[in-house]
Amino acid sequence: MKRILLLLLIIISFFSCQKEKINPYDNPNLYPPELDTTIYFSDPTNFASIYNDIFLPTCANAGCHDGSFEPDFRTIESSYNTLVYHPVIKNNPNGSYQYRVKAGNPSESVLYARLLADANGTSTFDANSQVMPLTADIVYDPNQKHIWHLEKEEHISNIKTWIENGAPDMFGNEAILPNNKPEMQGVVAFVSGSNNALPRDGSRGTVLVPPGTNSLEIWFSVVDDNLSPTDLSYNKVKFSDNLFDFSSKPELSLTVVNTPLMEIGYYVSQTVEYYHKITYDISSLVSGDEMFFKIYIKDDVNEVTEIPNNGSSYQFIRHFTFEIL
Repeated sequence: MKRILLLLLIIISFFSCQKEKINPYDNPNLYPPELDTTIYFSDPTNFASIYNDIFLPTCANAGCHDGSFEPDFRTIESSYNTLVYHPVIKNNPNGSYQYRVKAGNPSESVLYARLLADANGTSTFDANSQVMPLTADIVYDPNQKHIWHLEKEEHISNIKTWIENGAPDMFGNEAILPNNKPEMQGVVAFVSGSNNALPRDGSRGTVLVPPGTNSLEIWFSVVDDNLSPTDLSYNKVKFSDNLFDFSSKPELSLTVVNTPLMEIGYYVSQTVEYYHKITYDISSLVSGDEMFFKIYIKDDVNEVTEIPNNGSSYQFIRHFTFEIL
C-alpha cells in the first residue's frame, strides 16, 4: 500500500511541475505575422536590387556571364567581387579605363560605359565593341524588341547612381580600393633587329618563328592597379620546352625601358604599352621546337606573381609560347 501511495505522489508531483513550466511559444508576441509587410529590393540603387533586377535576369545567361566570362553574375557575391575595383581585361583603343567599376566615378567605369550607345545604337565605349546586354545589341536585335529597351533608361540610371554613391555592397559597406597582383595585357615578339612583330597561330596563339632565326626580342605588357609598370620589381622570365617543368629552369632578367613600345595586346583590337623585354638566343633550336615561357613580377604588397600560372586557361598559356617553323 505504501508503495502505491508513493507512486501516486510521484505522478502528481510530475504533472504539477509540468503545469508550472512556461512554454515560451505561448507568448503571442512571438507568433509569426499574419501578413508579411517586408518590401524586398525597395531601393533600386542598392546592389541587391541591381543584381536582382538587371544582372541576374539579363546578364547571367548561358554562355555569357554565367561563369563563362567575367564579370561573373552567377551570384550577388561573385558579381560584386568581379566588378568593383576589378582591373579591366578588355579596354577601348585609348586605354581609358582601369577598373570595371571605379567607386564614385561612373565615367571611368567600364560597366557603365558598356551600357551606353549613340543614336544609331553604336557603342560609345568602342565603336568596334557591342553594347551590353549582348542580346539587346542592334546586331542581334535591330528592331529593339528586347525588353531591355523598355527598361534601360531606369536600369542605367540606377547603376550610375549606385556607382556615384561609392558602389557599396548589398549591406551598404563602402567599396575598398584593393591592391591586386600585376596582370598581363599582351606579349609580342620580333626577330632581333626587325620592327615587324611575328605572327601568331590565330589571334592569340603561339608565336610563329621563321626557321634560321638566331635571336628573338620578346616584349611583355604588364599593368598594376597602383604602380607604374616601371616601378614593378623582381622582373624575371623563365623558358622551358616542357610546360610542366619550370622549377629547374634558370631565371633570366627582364629589361625595363622608360619609353614603352606600343603594340597590339592580348585583345588584338587594343594597343597597349610594353615596358618589359628580353633578347633570347634561340640559335640551338630547330624546326618543330616549341618553347613555353613565364614571367615573374612583384608589386609593393603581394608576393611574386607568376604569369601565366598553373591555373591559367589553355589559350592564355598558348599566348606565352613560340614555335620554330
